[in-house]
Amino acid sequence: MAHRPLSRVALDYLEWICLPEHLRFPENKKAWAESRGVHQNTLQAWEKHPEFIEKWEENVKRAAQSPERTEQLLDMLFKRGLNGDTRSAELYLKATNQMPNPKQEINIKTEKTSELSDSELEALIAEYAQKESHLRKEEAKLNKDDINNLRDIIKDANK
Repeated sequence: MAHRPLSRVALDYLEWICLPEHLRFPENKKAWAESRGVHQNTLQAWEKHPEFIEKWEENVKRAAQSPERTEQLLDMLFKRGLNGDTRSAELYLKATNQMPNPKQEINIKTEKTSELSDSELEALIAEYAQKESHLRKEEAKLNKDDINNLRDIIKDANK
């Protein structure tokens, strides 16, 4: 089924919906529709239109890859770090490659596993499993903390 090209009003709606929520006026879809004399169902129909979807996705990608947004986020991390937030300072330093990630220690044993007793082999496996478990927990904790910290920073930036 061929779709009709998007109207000027539909393209205006696309521009409006791609704005950050705090910059939108009117503030919600219902008010926008009323201000343009269209029904809310029309907005839903536009949102399903292939051309609308394609342009909407392009705008979202462009906004996500914006150097200005990255710069704003780094600036916020920097300011919070200067104000004593050590986690923000750490994230800023890591993001700007000024803080190396901790290096993992590797011990290489040259003994053949066939020369180890069952108890020595079990001890090595248990030691490795414990270290691996600890590293994975720390990595997961850091990732969760980083995400939560970035969410806080983004909320602060949007205020």
